[in-house]
Amino acid sequence: MRIALVHPLYWPEVHRGSERIVHDIGAGLARRGHEVVLLTTHPGRSAARGEDGMRVIRRRRAPRPPGAGLYELFLETVPRTALDLRRGSFDVAHAFHLSSAVAAVAARRLGGPPVVYSFHGVATRTYLVARRHRASMLRWAIAGSAATTALSAAAAAPFRHHLFVDPLVLPAGLDTGAFAPAGPRREAPTLLCAASFTDPRKRVPLLLEAFAELRSSVPEARLVLADNPDPSIAGARPELPPGAEWADLNAPGALAEAYSRAWATVLPSEHEAQGMVVLESLACGTPVVAARSGAPPEILGDCGEIGLLFEPGDRAGLAGALRGALDLGAAPQTAGACRSRAEDFSWERLLPEHEALYEAVVEESR
Repeated sequence: MRIALVHPLYWPEVHRGSERIVHDIGAGLARRGHEVVLLTTHPGRSAARGEDGMRVIRRRRAPRPPGAGLYELFLETVPRTALDLRRGSFDVAHAFHLSSAVAAVAARRLGGPPVVYSFHGVATRTYLVARRHRASMLRWAIAGSAATTALSAAAAAPFRHHLFVDPLVLPAGLDTGAFAPAGPRREAPTLLCAASFTDPRKRVPLLLEAFAELRSSVPEARLVLADNPDPSIAGARPELPPGAEWADLNAPGALAEAYSRAWATVLPSEHEAQGMVVLESLACGTPVVAARSGAPPEILGDCGEIGLLFEPGDRAGLAGALRGALDLGAAPQTAGACRSRAEDFSWERLLPEHEALYEAVVEESR
């Protein structure tokens, strides 16, 4: 198949979240013999080149028009993306952002390929009303797509509640070769937070408060935070408490090594659609602390073998979970249990599900 993947941001501008998922899907499909084209944008001149088996077309991103700040991000990319999809002779287009889905559906109505729209978020009421006409745009994109997917059952539930749509649950996968145990844990009990500190949903300030509380009983504890601000979200760098430090984890293999050397990973965010941080950490044999919100409880469960949960916003509960996770990380059986759970989400298992969806959509469109 000739497959178009569509997202307004990509490497090297952003390496995490949907951008990593798009890369892994594209590279994996290319290895399986498909012709994959990634349509994206960047601040520089338009360019196209081969990367990891797929063709990446980066169109110059136009500046946002005056007054557009109240509307959906990256709407300025829609016209050019729709034109590329209309002219590209693709069998299917897979969009991973609302603006990309709007472009893909517009192209479809002009004779372009059928559309798969993967919503990489949680459609809470707060999300739906945060930008003007977002809800109506979302309904329009869903109506024009041959299939709409969500990353987890937790992400699918608000779709049914607010939009009266039952999306297909299609999790993102994980490269269990790139993320694997790599060396012993640090000598000092160390926690890792790989979430973007500029994203308020990640609740990094709550983590810093809880870590300061943890240090009163575990003074030797350390906290490593990934220095990875999201360029699409403006945010100030928080002041770190004693024992916490920033780390540049963007070099190849650096993040996997950081997971492996930590005693536990922390994801304090709420309404997480899946939480790739959770899966990456588990694949490296490291347990996770997460809020009892969104998808992480689906992954971690309540048995306490591979991670611990705390009630959203509960600083004392988070501090207690951090303390328990340090003990869990030191237990000899933890690494194997974590790795076993992560393998349920390997791309080797999930890429065939993506292929099957594309094939069904293409067949239905004929």
